[in-house]
Amino acid sequence: MTMNPMVVFVLVAQTVIFLAWAFVAFRTLIRLNAVATERRTAEGLGPVGFSQTLAAFSDFARGRVLREDRMMLLLLTLALFASIAIRGTLG
Repeated sequence: MTMNPMVVFVLVAQTVIFLAWAFVAFRTLIRLNAVATERRTAEGLGPVGFSQTLAAFSDFARGRVLREDRMMLLLLTLALFASIAIRGTLG
């Protein structure tokens, strides 16, 4: 049994998009942690704190920090959803 070449192409594209999405997501988490740690140390606190972490994630969600990462993550998420929809139409 052979697969339709278009299905193979879409599956490969999904894999590439997902790997890019995972890379950007983890890089963003690491960078958000660095932002939160920087804020905590600027306030004279220790390296671990919950309120600054929540504030950093809130600022990220609102587009106040790491705007490029936020936009890239959004675009990759939309591309992944689109590839899933395309794959669904191919059978």
